[in-house]
Amino acid sequence: MLNLTYYQTLFNEDNTEIRCRNVLDEVSPAIKPLFQRLIDKIEISLGNEYIIKSYDSTLSTTYSDARNPTYAEKKKDSDIGRKYFIKLNRKVDDNEYNLLTLEFDGINKMILFHIELNFIPFWAWVRNNQVHNVLEAIPPTYSIFTGWKEKTTVAKDEMISFVKGCVKPRKRPWFQIGTSLPLEGQVDEEDILKELVKVWDKLASFRDFYNEDIDLSKKAYDALLLLGASRNINETRLLGREYAVEISALEDYKTSGKRQAFTIHDGEQMLTKGFISYLEYHDKNSPFQTIIVQLEGHNHIFTSAREIIGNGNIEWWITKVFATHSQDNQSVMNGAMRLLKEHHFHVNGTRYCVGTYNNETQSFVEGAESVKKHFIDSALLFAHASKKLELPSDDSVTPTGDDEGTESAVGLEPNFTYHEIINTISNSQFTFSNEIIRDLHLNLTALDDKHFVLLSGISGTGKTQLCRLYANAVYGLEYESENPYFTIIPVRPDWTDATALFGYYSSFEKRYVKTEFLNVLLNALKEREKPHFILLDEMNLARVEYYLSDYLSAVESRKEIPLHQDDQITDIPKKLLIPPNVYVLGTINVDETTHSISDKVLDRAFVMTLSDVDFDSYWEQVDQEVRAALTKEFLLLKALHRTLSNYNLHFGYRSMGEMLQKLYANHQLPEEHQMDPIDALDRVISEKVLTKVRGDERITEMLEKIEQWLTGNLQSSSISLQHVRRMKEELEYYGATQFWR
Repeated sequence: MLNLTYYQTLFNEDNTEIRCRNVLDEVSPAIKPLFQRLIDKIEISLGNEYIIKSYDSTLSTTYSDARNPTYAEKKKDSDIGRKYFIKLNRKVDDNEYNLLTLEFDGINKMILFHIELNFIPFWAWVRNNQVHNVLEAIPPTYSIFTGWKEKTTVAKDEMISFVKGCVKPRKRPWFQIGTSLPLEGQVDEEDILKELVKVWDKLASFRDFYNEDIDLSKKAYDALLLLGASRNINETRLLGREYAVEISALEDYKTSGKRQAFTIHDGEQMLTKGFISYLEYHDKNSPFQTIIVQLEGHNHIFTSAREIIGNGNIEWWITKVFATHSQDNQSVMNGAMRLLKEHHFHVNGTRYCVGTYNNETQSFVEGAESVKKHFIDSALLFAHASKKLELPSDDSVTPTGDDEGTESAVGLEPNFTYHEIINTISNSQFTFSNEIIRDLHLNLTALDDKHFVLLSGISGTGKTQLCRLYANAVYGLEYESENPYFTIIPVRPDWTDATALFGYYSSFEKRYVKTEFLNVLLNALKEREKPHFILLDEMNLARVEYYLSDYLSAVESRKEIPLHQDDQITDIPKKLLIPPNVYVLGTINVDETTHSISDKVLDRAFVMTLSDVDFDSYWEQVDQEVRAALTKEFLLLKALHRTLSNYNLHFGYRSMGEMLQKLYANHQLPEEHQMDPIDALDRVISEKVLTKVRGDERITEMLEKIEQWLTGNLQSSSISLQHVRRMKEELEYYGATQFWR
């Protein structure tokens, strides 16, 4: 006999009695062997398919705390020890499904004999109109319980509305189908065994429905995983153009399935990145095994694999629906179905076929790769038809978005091959090491769907020129050539939000005010196969995280940026997705006029520092006439640069070039009007080098070295020498100094 008194007397340290409810100690030792006898009676063989699970191991640990006087007062009103259950589960792959449970519920004072299942099977039975037969399989005297702590019952005639009422708010309750006895007094173990056998028998029909749903779910999901395992799709041809396809490995997705990414490339430029989800159920929209193909943030295919489970060969026909408020959906549908026919799909009205499944061999007749390719191709064509993704075609004219420059854009083809880029740059007039070029190349191309590089360093080291040089090299253009796919946008200090980049709707003018940045994005959406480079010049003149936050968030999350809500505006979309062929570069200068870059921005960018200059290589690129006339001056300026560089106050290529140009211009004056070469050198040092000298006592040593250098190389009346001596005096007196008075 089992004693069902569900409390135990405990004692605090001062011998005060504490009653802690408990059903564990009495039932646990007796029920395990009892349940084993049940297994023998119903002739179930435990092993890989059927297993017994009990709640006593975890409960024993937590209940021991309640018996400890230190914790007993806190635990006396807890639920520890108030429930105990043992289950017979069916194991299918990594999932377990309950076929019979014996539960001692001290909270509701019941012994329950039931099958426990989650919300999904009932949702499926409602969706496939099988729920009436399922409910009839439950004996009239048996109940449908729900809830863990406090049990409630759902009447059979209310079950359908109850299930439907849970779908939209995403309530996913568990149900227990069975009967109960009061948890009180004493009960004979044999009576419990008899009741278990009785419940097992009476729920046989319901269990058949449940097992049938389990088996159907497994077959459908296995069919999906056949597609998931197929990755040997390397290319596809759409709209007369060849594209490369890359499919990643399967990864766990949420709690109900798997997902894998795929990318479409035109040459080395990624056009788009999509995802294929293989779900045991879709928590929001479907209880069935579902495949979803997502592109550009939209689900272009959403269908159940149960359509192909049955007998023999079954064709997989999918019904397509377009339901966008801002477009003529019937026209889009006609265009989409026409595109499918042109790409050799079987089409019937709004339905199309992706393949045939053989239920005997549990394989696809055409092969899993072929069927999966049909899913990818059809999703791409749907995205193209609905203008979510504009695929280029071989007979399309290359647009630029502006009338000016259209002719120059025709025939330009990008090439990200590194050796072609480095060869083009090596033949230019600029001096950048191979290490810098390689670093920029890797930073821009390492991530398929995110291209954001910041270039920092002292002014005049060629940050802007490097960006233009690289963008032109991708298109095989010389530095001086006009590149319609490279746009320089100077950042203004008054940029305080995203409208600086994406524009805004003017309610006064009843139009959308576009920006140059937005124009580039719109053109990039039209020309997915062409990389579009944007250089935000001196981007930290304004706070970067203010005006660039929407862009960074959209690139990271792959979500659309809302632009406006006006149905009358047709040239600007209501929402904008950042395409992967946009490459954003930014130049950064650090001085008192600029803002620091926040971690939010730095985390999303590669940051390059261009502070080192190679004047030897630079000098080799200078015109022969200049080199012949100014060798002495150049060597002196290079020596001065070396002194300044130890204190990070050196100058870059721009300053060197402009100083040499002035010195050469002086050299070309008639002899009677020329400055003395040393005087001219003194002037350019004063005007281009010393103007940026400022600091505190840390530059004391530097000023002394500059004074020594100037004394040894210029005249005693040197203007530069006068400035340096003045700055030394100010530094000694005030503790800080600068060139400007």
